[in-house]
Amino acid sequence: MGPLVLAGILILSNVATAAALEPLTKDPKPVVPQRSIPLAGEEPYEALKRGDYRAAAGLFHPRAEKGDVRAQYNLGLLYASGMGVMQDYQAALKWHRLAAGQGHAGAQNELAQMYDKGQGVPQDQVRAYVWYSVAGESSTGGSKTEIMKDRDHMAKRMTPEQIHKAEGLTKQCLESEFKKCGEK
Repeated sequence: MGPLVLAGILILSNVATAAALEPLTKDPKPVVPQRSIPLAGEEPYEALKRGDYRAAAGLFHPRAEKGDVRAQYNLGLLYASGMGVMQDYQAALKWHRLAAGQGHAGAQNELAQMYDKGQGVPQDQVRAYVWYSVAGESSTGGSKTEIMKDRDHMAKRMTPEQIHKAEGLTKQCLESEFKKCGEK
């Protein structure tokens, strides 16, 4: 090895050693957290985390149009709450119905609540009972327990005939894999 190359290697190794030792001999430099790059397809969820609901809605919309169940559910939530978009219960209803039809328990629960409260639809305890029951069947764990409590609480305001009708519609909805759930 030539003396010039050897000198270059020694200089570089001394610089690297000095840089490695710097935090031990001086005040440490503050660490600036690196922003992670979202995984492909996670951009709308990153926008939600940042609180940029308008961007999230814009990113969810084309995905929801293509049948992405998570995007449909989240877009429905944004329309129902008016976050990032004008509050529009009809749009929320559309997106929740599409996601519910694909078996999304959260969307099914949102439909139940919309019928229970009369948001975007006429108040309808029978349909609310159906969707609470279907959401309960699609859910697991603690959310299932909470959904069934909501259904049972609402059932206290229903007649036995309404409950019987709702149970028949629930059975039909589940057997049809969410295709025949009494929706218009």
